[in-house]
Amino acid sequence: INIPDYKLSLVKDNDTIRTHKVIIGRPKRKTPVLSSKLTQVVFNPTWTVPPTILREDVIPEILKNRNYLAKTNIKLYDGNGNIVPASNWRFSNAKSFRYVQSPGTFNSLGMVKLIFPNRFSIYLHDTNHRDFFEKPVRSLSSGCVRVDNPLELTEYLMDESTNWNLDKITETLQSEKTKQFTIKKEVFIHILYWTAWSEKNKLIFRDDIYNLDAELYDKLGK
Repeated sequence: INIPDYKLSLVKDNDTIRTHKVIIGRPKRKTPVLSSKLTQVVFNPTWTVPPTILREDVIPEILKNRNYLAKTNIKLYDGNGNIVPASNWRFSNAKSFRYVQSPGTFNSLGMVKLIFPNRFSIYLHDTNHRDFFEKPVRSLSSGCVRVDNPLELTEYLMDESTNWNLDKITETLQSEKTKQFTIKKEVFIHILYWTAWSEKNKLIFRDDIYNLDAELYDKLGK
């Protein structure tokens, strides 16, 4: 994944065999540069609201509209894993709950989530706002990477044309139950930040959306 190019390239034997548009973190919530290995696929994922999004987005929305939890299918859980009625929510106890969005087409992670170990707790996932892939500037997420046409990518990663073709994946999704599977083939993921590169003897440039080039240039100057 090249962050400034908003693109995922799937490379096999030095050939790019498919590409996908991606949505990456906005400048205030950057997608990190890292390398890892894809390990799991989750169909119909739930979404547990992370602390930053809870503090900066979800709690302010609940304060504006008390029906926000019901409208977004988010359930509250206490420290023992018990569901708490939304009527028990108060600003004073807001951070004592775990906020979990149920699976479905409305879920922020969409229909599929691709996991790889990393210390930033980010992953690849579908989205319930697929129209955003038509935007020319796609630094819109809170750090995780949203992938266009994720089911086709998942079919390739599962590498089992009989057991995990698109029909089987669709059938699994229609069950509306959360299911997790291991990716058996060895697929490494590299999230990079290249604002300039050569392609067929032509120099390609992209905007320095995170201002990382400017920071590097400043350090080199010193």
